[in-house]
Amino acid sequence: MDYIIFDLEWTRNVRKVIPGCPDEIIQIGAVKYDKNLKYKASFNRYIKPNVYDGVDKKVVQITGITKEHLLRFGIPFTEAFREFKTFIGHDSVLLSWGPQDIQILRVNAQYYDKKTKLNFMYRFSDLQRYAAERLQNGEKQQMGLKTAADLCHISYDEETLHDAHVDAEISGKVFAEVFDKKTFPATVRDASVPKKTAEVKEKKPSAEAFALKCPDCGRILKNKSGWFQHSGAGNFFAFMQCKPCKRKLFATVETFRSKGGQIHYKRRLRFVDKVKDIKNITE
Repeated sequence: MDYIIFDLEWTRNVRKVIPGCPDEIIQIGAVKYDKNLKYKASFNRYIKPNVYDGVDKKVVQITGITKEHLLRFGIPFTEAFREFKTFIGHDSVLLSWGPQDIQILRVNAQYYDKKTKLNFMYRFSDLQRYAAERLQNGEKQQMGLKTAADLCHISYDEETLHDAHVDAEISGKVFAEVFDKKTFPATVRDASVPKKTAEVKEKKPSAEAFALKCPDCGRILKNKSGWFQHSGAGNFFAFMQCKPCKRKLFATVETFRSKGGQIHYKRRLRFVDKVKDIKNITE
């Protein structure tokens, strides 16, 4: 059995979201370790933009990946996806730093082919959560990749971070350091289907944390759907509307705790042209 630790970079258009593919993958990076945690191989593919025209400015600033670079060195997503599945093989466990990458990979794959086989996602583990528990004596506070690398005494060049291949290499080294054959199997789950969503009723989000403002006019947005969240996750989402601007938006709020136990929020808004089905944009 092999362990595949992968990382993605993706782009989006916050002004005009494609519900079937809100985040378009532009790079897939991965490393492969054998059952004895020996490094075997690596994978790195850039992907030509197809869903959106170009790369978001903020993504360019963070990753350094430009549209020109992708057009020159990138390949179509379907080709990169096929090669990645070949790299994964038939007996592997997938891991990524957090649960978002596997969700975005699934959405992109099904956007191009709704009937695509996702059997390679049957065994998946959230390395971020596992590493945090191992390095924090069982605590489940979120931990950044840099922090985990520092705690594991893994060297890295900060200027090269936010490259899918580089981040996958670092994540793989962290995994090799924190792996425990007794505790790891319990973290593996089936990621081939999205987690069920449920409306938040028992614990309603605080008014202050979830009072989101329109990016254009600054007025408080009106919640049109109620808050929903993925089962067992601290990610909330809702459809909202700015009446003065006559715009509809999809809002997400991610909650996490710092080392000191304080709750923090990461908010994100995307404009949508037409709200059809909440599942189209969340799964």
